[in-house]
Amino acid sequence: MSISEIKLVAFGNPNRDDNAYKILSYSNSIGAQTNFITCGNNEIFSTFNHGKIDWRSSTSGIHWLINSAETILSGDSPKSAMGAGMTFGELEGAKMVMIVDIPDNLADISESWGFVISRIRQIHVLFFTPRALVEISKLEQIPASNLLKEIRNRGLVPHVCTYLSKEKKAMVEHSMGSTNVITEDTLEPLEWLARYICNLPLSGTGNIGVKNACLG
Repeated sequence: MSISEIKLVAFGNPNRDDNAYKILSYSNSIGAQTNFITCGNNEIFSTFNHGKIDWRSSTSGIHWLINSAETILSGDSPKSAMGAGMTFGELEGAKMVMIVDIPDNLADISESWGFVISRIRQIHVLFFTPRALVEISKLEQIPASNLLKEIRNRGLVPHVCTYLSKEKKAMVEHSMGSTNVITEDTLEPLEWLARYICNLPLSGTGNIGVKNACLG
């Protein structure tokens, strides 16, 4: 298998300016197969008919379904669509990627994080942007240095991770332990995540597999 065989689907807003779409763009640039799902051209994202999405077909045979927690703040329809996508995706064997970032209105972070907590057992890769790491640590009253490990232990998420661009440092808490890796290039956090999930199915198992994916 190669990256050209990795299939990713993301759900996000029709402006294509959110984190879920950015992951697809980075993944597509390194050769993965990508598909973006949103509302119809003549629909309003907050109230669109989410029941028209054929999640079973869209998630069949894919490796990753990518969501960003902040999407649920766009309205009831996006929130319902995201939940349905995760449920159908799980049934079809897709693995879930959830991105946690800071909403435009910081006061909304409790709502977006609450959605993540409610769905945490469905998530395979939970990624915190560096600024989200700081804010969620305050919300959970856990030191930022311990947050990834604590969330992994609480939620039993297979991979909880972040990437610090200034330090070129990838940090992953996973079922085999902890992996911290310095990348050769300075990457944007979402660029690193795209590389990580595209390489994870190709990198083998155990600590070595996680390390190889981190360097991908």
